[in-house]
Amino acid sequence: MKQVYTLALALLLALSLAACGGKEADAAGSGDSGTTDIPSPKANSEFVFVYQDCPLPMNAEIGPMLAFLGEPDSYFEAASCAFDGLDKTYTYSGIEILTYPDESKEGVDYISSVRLLDNSVSTPEGITIGSTPEEVTAAYGENYEEHGQQYTYENGDALLSILFQDGKAVSVEYTAVNDLLG
Repeated sequence: MKQVYTLALALLLALSLAACGGKEADAAGSGDSGTTDIPSPKANSEFVFVYQDCPLPMNAEIGPMLAFLGEPDSYFEAASCAFDGLDKTYTYSGIEILTYPDESKEGVDYISSVRLLDNSVSTPEGITIGSTPEEVTAAYGENYEEHGQQYTYENGDALLSILFQDGKAVSVEYTAVNDLLG
């Protein structure tokens, strides 16, 4: 029995190393490894978070991005309150991606939000957990709605919300805007 566990562990390790090697080769530009190329989904907003060179626009189909990003650090699903199907949460180092199901296409999910979890990642404009309101307005301008200590920017089908506490950003989140999500 011990040999079966050892063999299974060795196989999992080999597969994970092969997957990592292929992604690094593609990210470096070789394109020869046969793994998924960097997705280039259509964005309907200037607010698009980019993680490991992979753009994550709101309301975009998540499948191609998950294929590129690989296995998440954690995964959670629950029955959707708003849709027929499952809402899913994928957590990677420094970010959390939430999705909603397409009721007309079984197994197809779309990005509903991307939340930065810590200061190991930043928006393409350089904003992260810990950024100041001055840094945020320098990056995104003064055209925001203020709700208490939160700045909310809207563009196309995305909201970018940054919550401050004691003069520092404690939450940075992209949220989808569409008729289905309200």
